[in-house]
Amino acid sequence: MRQFMVYAPAKLNLYLDVLEKRRDGYHTIETLFEKIDLKDEILIKEKASGVEVRVEPLNSCPSGKQNIAYKAIQTLFEARNVKIGLDVVIKKKVPVSAGLGGGSSDAASVLRGLNEQLELGLSPERLFSIAVQIGKDVPFFMLDKAFAIGKGAGEILEPVNVDANFHHIVLKPNIALSTTEMYKRIDGSGVRARKSGIAKMISFLEQNDLASLEKGYYNSFEDVLGSDAREIKKAKDLLANAAAAPGFLSGSGPSVFCTFKSMGEARDALKRIPKERDIDIFLATTYKGGIYGDNRS
Repeated sequence: MRQFMVYAPAKLNLYLDVLEKRRDGYHTIETLFEKIDLKDEILIKEKASGVEVRVEPLNSCPSGKQNIAYKAIQTLFEARNVKIGLDVVIKKKVPVSAGLGGGSSDAASVLRGLNEQLELGLSPERLFSIAVQIGKDVPFFMLDKAFAIGKGAGEILEPVNVDANFHHIVLKPNIALSTTEMYKRIDGSGVRARKSGIAKMISFLEQNDLASLEKGYYNSFEDVLGSDAREIKKAKDLLANAAAAPGFLSGSGPSVFCTFKSMGEARDALKRIPKERDIDIFLATTYKGGIYGDNRS
């Protein structure tokens, strides 16, 4: 019986502009993704029959058929008429409902790992089309690039070929924000899209100009935090006081992050952040590795 491990890195949105709601219910966005080395560990074991997906810790997110990785497996197996039993254990390291893409990344790593290890023979294009069916953030995690521009609903991707290597402190307040609810807030708020600033962001990224890049960080969801703004402001204040750097929202939140050029600077700032019972703190760096866990610098 075959057995293997894959890893599923989180992401940050260095820029996220919600442009409009589409007829299909999704929203057109423009975003700049970065993979970071905060990652889930997924152990996949072949067994006689049936597919079981379990999450550890147990209460972190749904197991079984409600898990997005289960949906990914079923969709993949249907595409190839595969009838193999699997036992999948997802050890969650990426916080759930945090704006960090943990579930989407799990789905992508499971898709890629199974296609390679079981030698299913799906082309990258076919695998990508399956990823789009599962979730609009999933395709980004199918790429081997650390940075990419996302357009459409996030599934139209342009890899960014840069050698940038950033370090981040990520704070996740102990609240969960529903992406669906946050988009509803955008729809009802009258918040207008920016004129695209992403081209400048790519230029700053290519020049490794962190100071200018930080000035360009933007997220439409910052304007519709409503009653959740208090907890997020607390996290931002912790970053500002410890790192002398502003915090920025990732995805639909509630995680916020700040960026450093060196790991030493990030670690020094981390030491100055007091531990809070209602905020989880992570140190992360740009992830350049693949689904098998290497992080090449």
